[in-house]
Amino acid sequence: MSGRIMIVAALTVGLLAGPWARPGEASWVGTHCYENSQLESGLKRMDARTYAGYAAREGYEWGGGCWNNNDVDDTPGAPDSGGEGPDCSGLVFKTWELLQTYGGDGFRWYSRLMNVHGPYTAADFHDTGGSGPFHLLADKRRITTLYMDAFASDGHIGLIWSNTIPTGGGDYIIEAYNDASGTDVNVEDYRADSRFRAVRRKQWTPDCSPRCGPEVVRAVVIR
Repeated sequence: MSGRIMIVAALTVGLLAGPWARPGEASWVGTHCYENSQLESGLKRMDARTYAGYAAREGYEWGGGCWNNNDVDDTPGAPDSGGEGPDCSGLVFKTWELLQTYGGDGFRWYSRLMNVHGPYTAADFHDTGGSGPFHLLADKRRITTLYMDAFASDGHIGLIWSNTIPTGGGDYIIEAYNDASGTDVNVEDYRADSRFRAVRRKQWTPDCSPRCGPEVVRAVVIR
């Protein structure tokens, strides 16, 4: 074998045996996700709920932010491996159309197939002083909260899915819970759990816009 052939053969073996990802080992995110976002002028709660609904029955990924809409966890039993799904704060970040700049005001829509988590942890929502794009509510009473508000502890956050009260009490919450449970609408009693606080995204556009009567607009804006 000539010296040139031996060198080429050695390089080929090295490439195959090296640390580079082979086609069969590419992550789910690397194969399915792509950049796609745009600035928006505002956000309605009903649109946020529709967006969050696309994540229901999908996977969970710590630090993740990309999912499709096939109602299946495409990467079950594979936590922290570039798999499908958001984590709890990543789901809220994308649903609320928050900016990637910490504390930034404004709205940005992200494709569900864009792998973006945002700069916030559950603790950031729980401990907010109100100077950013979201703030704590005065209490957790049903008269105070609205659907698409959130309940946040220092380790978890979930969005109120509906103002309807489950038969046994609690709330319908859409949340990215863990790898075993994935992302789904669950019945939770975070309202009665002292570890959780009620959090609201600022500057919602009223669902009735652009045809709101003056009194309807005031009722939504002052909350």
